Amino acid sequence: MASKKEFKKDVNFLTDEILMRSMIYLEFFGENNSKEIYKIMNDAIASRNDYISRINLNLKDKSPKEIKTHFKSIYDDLLSSTHDLLGKIDKLDTILN
Repeated sequence: MASKKEFKKDVNFLTDEILMRSMIYLEFFGENNSKEIYKIMNDAIASRNDYISRINLNLKDKSPKEIKTHFKSIYDDLLSSTHDLLGKIDKLDTILN
């Protein structure tokens, strides 16, 4: 892993992608499923805050293996939640068609 700073940038980038896709959805489809989109946006922001706090956790007392495991779990959770939230937006698209 490169650095905490770069990891935070990745978290922010993925969160921004979810938010941007949500705003595009709202722009194209208006009020259709707007409550679900706002919930997805809130979930993305809450997840982002959780990941940033987990990244900032003080791990000085941990072994290198424990630190690597800690960051690997954050990374896996980040990818999983991003995939899930984007999938929810995609499912809303198919409901309208």
